[in-house]
Amino acid sequence: MKTIKKNNYFKKKVDIKTFFEKKILLVCHENTDLDSFCSAAIFKEFLSNNKINSTICVPSHINEQTTNFAKEYNIDFVVNPELEKFNFFILFDFNDFEQFGKMRLKFEELLKNKKLGFNKNVKNNFEGISLFVFDHHVVEESSISKYFSDATKLSTTELLFELIGKDFNEKMFFYACIGMIEDTGRFLVGSTNFFNAFSKCLEGSKKSYANIFKIAKHDPPECEKIAFLKALKRAEIIKIKNTIIVLSNISFYQGAVATKLLEFGADVSIVCGIEKNGITNLSARAETFFKEKNNFNLMNHLIIPLQKKFGGEAGGHSGAAQWKGFKSKKIVLKESLKILNDFINKK
Repeated sequence: MKTIKKNNYFKKKVDIKTFFEKKILLVCHENTDLDSFCSAAIFKEFLSNNKINSTICVPSHINEQTTNFAKEYNIDFVVNPELEKFNFFILFDFNDFEQFGKMRLKFEELLKNKKLGFNKNVKNNFEGISLFVFDHHVVEESSISKYFSDATKLSTTELLFELIGKDFNEKMFFYACIGMIEDTGRFLVGSTNFFNAFSKCLEGSKKSYANIFKIAKHDPPECEKIAFLKALKRAEIIKIKNTIIVLSNISFYQGAVATKLLEFGADVSIVCGIEKNGITNLSARAETFFKEKNNFNLMNHLIIPLQKKFGGEAGGHSGAAQWKGFKSKKIVLKESLKILNDFINKK
């Protein structure tokens, strides 16, 4: 499907009037994590406080940590809903069709056929429906929209705090704290602006730091623990100048394993695996001090060059990024190491 043209309907301000008399679906990405889900929960609360109804949905799979959080705090959501019932779609923490998961084909067909036919006088990308994005990943040519995407933010909940924080209540501040902790790998990455935002949200949540941190704690299921131990066993450690790079491969949990490897001392971690559909999935992480010291950005300096070489789909931000395509994991890891070697040796 062709890249959707960007629009400037929202520009730089979230206007509550935009959402009046709309049938709104708040869409989390596939394998929904806490940042995506808490972002949708924040926006649902924002709309509800203005007497606007909305529905949170996940495409098919929501991770265990997020499932438990939703149950604990009574946040309702639906799985793979009938899209024809809605005419306003808001995406949280993603900006591409790939992360629609099992909803992708239905959504693309919906846009192609323009089945809805509501609100035809509203300026938007498609006749009859409106679609917007709240995301903190780099905008690519294949991205659905540039509003609101800000790759300087470390989580989508941080972005929402900047945009609508003046309307936050205690519950929304709490959700924002959880999303920020989760999407930074419990502060493996950070920035001055990020910690300022987190501090304000923590104060607004009226919860202690210890309480927030405990709630966000992730006790991985046994299968994830086994995946991590297998990845450790297969890990290859390469030192280029003073940079420690760790490469590994595993069929599942590539992102979680890559994040964990930073905790064990890697400056850059790359974990690759083959999915059931034959697609190679590469997840990469970069440690904050290494990024700042070397002015390094995973998207600009690794993932995009990898995409130019092999094609495929890419997404992420400076500290966490992903590539998917049809190349063997051996070739992809070899090329990744070459790209990193060239970057480091130019310094």
